[in-house]
Amino acid sequence: EICCMSGEAINPSKNMPRAIILTLAIVSSLYVTAAFGLTSMVPYNECSETSGFPDGFRYRGVNWAAQVSAIGELVSLPVVVLVTIMAQPRLQYAMAMDGILPPVFAAVDSLGNLTEGTRIAGIVMIATATLVPFTYLNDLISAGILLAFTMTNTSVILIRQSSPSDKPYLLEKLMGCFHSLSLLTGFMLKSSLLAKSTAKLTHLLSVTFCLSNIFIGY
Repeated sequence: EICCMSGEAINPSKNMPRAIILTLAIVSSLYVTAAFGLTSMVPYNECSETSGFPDGFRYRGVNWAAQVSAIGELVSLPVVVLVTIMAQPRLQYAMAMDGILPPVFAAVDSLGNLTEGTRIAGIVMIATATLVPFTYLNDLISAGILLAFTMTNTSVILIRQSSPSDKPYLLEKLMGCFHSLSLLTGFMLKSSLLAKSTAKLTHLLSVTFCLSNIFIGY
């Protein structure tokens, strides 16, 4: 979200690196501290995936703290959603300027706001959140983020590097092999965690795919 909002920065060349570094430092510290506190209260294999701290405090018999943390989660959830979708109009604006989306997403009102793009994105998100079950929506969000990061990283490599003249499309083919092997590696790792009977075979295949990824990436 910080990188997507760089167009709103007054001095992006100076402020953006500071913002990224400070955000990573603060978020990493909070995550590590929270994980340490939670695993100190509850065994890590018994931590709740949906309500970690409230269940952790109940596990320790501190019910008032469980109520406070549950209220905190309820209050912070809309803020997290707002921060997550805050960069969507700016992304649509950049894509519309490149001709990927219709010009309406690049329309700016008299105050400099992306009103139309924000309205359209809000309607689509509200409809999606209303009609799609959360279980599927959560998986789709994770898959979408993974796909977006993959496309971004691939685009950076393709922009900065090129295939040799005697082997056209070599870089594109290697990138396709890399992503295919990455998908197979993730699938094998997940299968090895779920099926203990074939754990050795899937571990061996996962290591093979990982080494292949490293070789292709190199």
